[in-house]
Amino acid sequence: MKTTRFALSAALLASTTLVPVSALAQDADEDVIEVRFQYIPDDRRVTSEVAASLSIDDLETTGDSDLASALVRVTGLSSTGGRFVVVRGLNERYSNTLLNGSPMPSPEPFRRAAPLDLLPTNVLSNVLVQKTFSPEFPGEFGGGVIGIETSTLPDDRFFSVSIGASGDTVTTGNHGLTYAGSDTDWMGYDDGLRDMPAELAAVFDTTRVGNNLPADQQQAIGRSLVNSELWVVQQIDTDANGSISVEAGERFDFENFSLGVLASASYSNEWETREGQRGKGAIGAGNELVYENGPPSADRLGLAPLGEGINNFFGTENTIEASGLLSVGVDFYNDHALTFLSMVLRSTSKEARIEEQFNAGSSAVLRGDYTEWFERQVVFNQLRGEHLFDSLGGLSLDWRLSDATATRDAPYQRFVNYQYEDALQTYRYEGDINDNFTRFSEIEDSTRDAGFDLTLPVSVGGLDAELKAGYANTSRERDAYTRQFAFEQGSDGIPADLLFSRIDYIFATQNIVDERLRLVETGGLTFPEAYNGTLDVEAYYAGVDVGLTDFVRAAFGARFEDGTQEVDTYAFPASAADSGLVETRIAEDYVLPALTLTWTFADNLQLRTGYSQSIARPQFRELAFAEFFNTDTDQRFQGNPYLVNTDIESYDARLEYYFGRDQFITVGAFYKVLENPVEEYIIPIGDGLNTSFINAPEATLTGAEFEFEKSFDFSDRWDGAFFNDREWFIKTNFTYIQSEVSADGTVTIAQGAFGNPLAIELNAAGFVEDGRALQGQSEYLFNLQVGFETFDGRARGALLYNYTGERTRAVANLSDDLPAIVEQLPASLDFVYSRTLDLGGNDWDFGFSIRNILGEDYQAFQAAGGVELPVDTYDIGTSLSLSVSRTW
Repeated sequence: MKTTRFALSAALLASTTLVPVSALAQDADEDVIEVRFQYIPDDRRVTSEVAASLSIDDLETTGDSDLASALVRVTGLSSTGGRFVVVRGLNERYSNTLLNGSPMPSPEPFRRAAPLDLLPTNVLSNVLVQKTFSPEFPGEFGGGVIGIETSTLPDDRFFSVSIGASGDTVTTGNHGLTYAGSDTDWMGYDDGLRDMPAELAAVFDTTRVGNNLPADQQQAIGRSLVNSELWVVQQIDTDANGSISVEAGERFDFENFSLGVLASASYSNEWETREGQRGKGAIGAGNELVYENGPPSADRLGLAPLGEGINNFFGTENTIEASGLLSVGVDFYNDHALTFLSMVLRSTSKEARIEEQFNAGSSAVLRGDYTEWFERQVVFNQLRGEHLFDSLGGLSLDWRLSDATATRDAPYQRFVNYQYEDALQTYRYEGDINDNFTRFSEIEDSTRDAGFDLTLPVSVGGLDAELKAGYANTSRERDAYTRQFAFEQGSDGIPADLLFSRIDYIFATQNIVDERLRLVETGGLTFPEAYNGTLDVEAYYAGVDVGLTDFVRAAFGARFEDGTQEVDTYAFPASAADSGLVETRIAEDYVLPALTLTWTFADNLQLRTGYSQSIARPQFRELAFAEFFNTDTDQRFQGNPYLVNTDIESYDARLEYYFGRDQFITVGAFYKVLENPVEEYIIPIGDGLNTSFINAPEATLTGAEFEFEKSFDFSDRWDGAFFNDREWFIKTNFTYIQSEVSADGTVTIAQGAFGNPLAIELNAAGFVEDGRALQGQSEYLFNLQVGFETFDGRARGALLYNYTGERTRAVANLSDDLPAIVEQLPASLDFVYSRTLDLGGNDWDFGFSIRNILGEDYQAFQAAGGVELPVDTYDIGTSLSLSVSRTW
């Protein structure tokens, strides 16, 4: 199906490529046919857009296990937290992820974008990264679209098993942290230990837990919470990482059609320990940058001088991932195909960590112990069809129906705080209501999508063209809540000597009585704890791709998009202070044009130019007038219901020269204007910082991209097996990006509480540092790959280097004159090697890799007045991995 349609498009839009090169030299009396496409790949010849792709060969060369890791090697792409892709300096809010044309939901509490670390590369067949907008894609297109295609029907029956093991110099075999948990945690599933207790579930939707309840009921709820298994942090020697995957396929050929079945399943269990320094900056008495809260001295008697403190952050995360895929397809020989796909992606994280810091507010060294459990899961079901109607002039119809649900369940997130006692040289539980919490949170994000695309090749006035049109209807809904509880001291309080005991002894059943400890609800005091968000988008598009001459092609069209987004916050139980009104409703319709021109003005030399308009919508959590806790940064944030959509204008140009088969050099430039971009700002509150969001007046983004790929055959130059049986290659790309956010104008912030926000319009200069870069944008991105592949394809190796420049992790706090937090991701030098060996008459595939050979570390810092203050640093270490697979 796809091959047939591809060939037809190529024939209509670039028919001269079918002429052999020898046609360049003809008799003078004959018409001269000029060929300029000898080396231009088909996928780049028949598209007018600026795009890049990752094939199965690319994934095998880099050896990356998940899609997020693989995409950072594409020109202009980087990642946030190893999970979300940043395209051309625009963070994940400006990009879309499509799985076989349908949008993916997200289980993440703070982002609508799907985390791409959930997608193992073994289920993929191709990944397209398109950086210029075209009308067939959703209008939310700022940085680009990531189009993921899963594996198609197998050609023959096969069965494959792969086993892998890995470890790193920081984690494997070294001391780490964990907690007991349930008996089945190693599977990524809880055995029921973390289920909400029946006593709490009985009042969860209707009543706040506190002194308003009868004392017996209040204490029964407190005693029902799991104690030592989920409170006590333990030290362990961490294991190595392991993984296993199984794939199978079968094809049945009948008289008029073929039936194919493809199934895969994978499981991995990995450990990561992070140990380093964390702190919070402040402006000192001499107007210098100093620690307010930071690493203590080794004796725990106070704040250490800069650069001399202990490693005050130590945590270990155990990540268990499991995925399953089933695809059933029917391919009719008369150009029709149907495919059903069902996929489950699951990732569970179990983490224990300890943080010590000198706290200026307490004028003491404090220690916080954290235990957490996060279950993330995506269930994706899709039915799609591809049809080609020769009787209708070659009309093609592609349609899709999808239903997907993403969930994130985080029961029993726990924290307990201790203060160091100098005289006894030990820690004591503080005992205050703010010195412990138990938090339950849950997210359910559902996405339903239906759409079709029509393509008709025509010839009008001697011009060959493709007419395109389509329709899409997408509905998203997200429900999210967080409930937080804590033990407060009763009328008599906790006995003084008990405060030095282990935390599960303090919170033991016999101590949860009215005189000693009471469980009360501490969340939702100033903001609602839950929200419901919906987004409904209906879209139509029409366009044409036409060859204006033999060497000039134009693609133009428009997308008509009508979208309504609503977000409503609510409390448990409903608060009398909540008006009941929906706080946010954004209803906008757009006409989004796109135009690209491609001119092949010399042999194998193309120039692409493009212009488009697109939008970006605020994310649900940015609109929800509620308070949330970001476990990644241990900071709170609150939404702004007065945010509006961002309008984006994009200009692109790229020059491409192809000097050999799969060999090229490209140079490109891009420019974007963003009206009302959503940006964070800092709200200083007491000892911590709250983050909220505004629409900055405007931002601009300017960049340039360079890409080079070349292969070398040394077999005729040097003797020896290392050169005469393989092809060598070099691939490199470089991106330069410059952005500026304008403070010339006003912003709207939200104040108030409990579903009754108040809009306040203020000067943007008080919230945005004029001329600063967009948050998360690196100035430089660089990739280099040098490697080889044998002519028989049985061995390949590559040295890979990836560099991402400094970027802003948290914006400047203008109210306290504090500089931005800047992060420097580690530059990674990796070596990957794979080889197929004949053992006992059977082929076995072996893989080996070394990652982060240079041992680069992660650093985040604040800098001002010549002082560079580390606020988050940790070692990553060098990792090694081995794998073996066999296919029958």
